[in-house]
Amino acid sequence: MSEETLFEKLGVKYIEKDGIFYPLIALCGEKKNTDVGKYGHMWIDYIRTEYPQRYKSLVRFGELHDKAAEVNEVAYELLEDIENEWLSKHKPKHANSFVEMYQLRTQARMIAEEVVLHDVVNCFH
Repeated sequence: MSEETLFEKLGVKYIEKDGIFYPLIALCGEKKNTDVGKYGHMWIDYIRTEYPQRYKSLVRFGELHDKAAEVNEVAYELLEDIENEWLSKHKPKHANSFVEMYQLRTQARMIAEEVVLHDVVNCFH
């Protein structure tokens, strides 16, 4: 019988590729299952291009996805608040008109999204 390797004693799993067994080793926090969302991805792209040192630092310390998820959450909260406020000030002339409500909601979304992009996504965090 062959003696167990150190990895086998520690319970490390292996994967076989082309007849060679590779241990499945990952650094803590290397793989994140955090959904960063639309605005989180936009923020990551912004940080990567405008502040590469900050981007590298966040990646190095495993904080990029957590920060992006936080940015996404703040962005959606602000988006919803702005839309609701705008819609409360701009009532439809015909309450049963689908087209008019659709246009008002589209205008509210466009205004809110512009503010969110400027104030949350395209900011240094």
